[in-house]
Amino acid sequence: ISLSSKAARHQRKLELEKKMNDAGLTNDEKKARRKELEKEETRVQKESRRNVTTADFESLTVIGRGAFGEVRLVRRKPGNARGETGVYALKSMKKEMMVIKNQVGHVRAERDALAAADDENRWLTLLHYSFHDEQNLYMVMEFLPGGDLMSLLMKEDTFSEEATRFFMAEASHAISCVHALGYIHRDIKPDNMLLDARGHLRLTDLGLCKKVGDVISANAHHLRDMSIDEEGAKTKAEETIPTGGSAPEELRTGKARRENAYSTVGTPDYIAPEVLAAQNGASGYSYTSAVDWWSLGVIMYECLVGYTPFYADDPVTTCRKILKWRQTLEIPAEVRSKLSNECIDFLSCLLAGPESRIGSRADVVRHPWFDDFDWDNLDKMEGPLLP
Repeated sequence: ISLSSKAARHQRKLELEKKMNDAGLTNDEKKARRKELEKEETRVQKESRRNVTTADFESLTVIGRGAFGEVRLVRRKPGNARGETGVYALKSMKKEMMVIKNQVGHVRAERDALAAADDENRWLTLLHYSFHDEQNLYMVMEFLPGGDLMSLLMKEDTFSEEATRFFMAEASHAISCVHALGYIHRDIKPDNMLLDARGHLRLTDLGLCKKVGDVISANAHHLRDMSIDEEGAKTKAEETIPTGGSAPEELRTGKARRENAYSTVGTPDYIAPEVLAAQNGASGYSYTSAVDWWSLGVIMYECLVGYTPFYADDPVTTCRKILKWRQTLEIPAEVRSKLSNECIDFLSCLLAGPESRIGSRADVVRHPWFDDFDWDNLDKMEGPLLP
């Protein structure tokens, strides 16, 4: 599948509408012109589908490697049918490995979710093209030069409350966008939040996303094990997240914790408790898009404290701590004393039971922590921490 530049398509639509309005065309005439443009866009897409291959791109450098392939920084060669230029991130995945590891569905899910994003979307990394050859699957993505949020956390150790609020605002936009497309992301973590040159955030790696309705279950027994209050969790921070003592010596710097986590494949730190219960093979309880907001709460905690709230030396212990989150979740006293009550309360509304957890961007906007936040000019702001 080859997808033309959505931004370019959107611009052509806007230009057509302006020309038609200036010319004073009737509604029927406008409808006919729109159909002509749609027909031309379809023709161009078909032409791109036939023509786009790896030969259309010049490889500049490898910017990432994984178990199934690699990501290269590439430049579009001159002389292509659309006259497109610029640099992109070319993600290549080995077909054989994808089949062996049962990853084909994940690639398809990511492609479908990104392809469904509308022309004006700016919160998800843009998919320009996807195609394949005999050996590999390819996705040509927008290149974001600022790296990921995890790298920024490793550099800074912790963020200020103000910087954290900025990233929570942008992340709430991105998560809301995924949900509006009808998907649950299921893999919200700092590694999947990329930054542009101005320090603004985009969400990537939708390989684990699920269409809403493709649910996994967890029964009431597992919910009791997780200590989720069936009648609704309390939302006041001082009641929901206790104040702990000092951070353990081995976790005094988030950098040490993150360097250790970087060597751990498949860390469960950001997974919601109800997802873990479902993965244990339970049935009778459906989890929802609320799991993505829990993951955002874990990231917020990490930004402020310097390590994830349920960190342990091994993933099994981390999972146990998440399942018993009401007993294990606490904020170190030296961190809590520096945070506003509104900040702590917002965190408690993310790291809460699914029935009372923040569940939409509207909930985020309404929270007192964002009372004086300039949502209308968020895109015009300079990022608080430039990559």
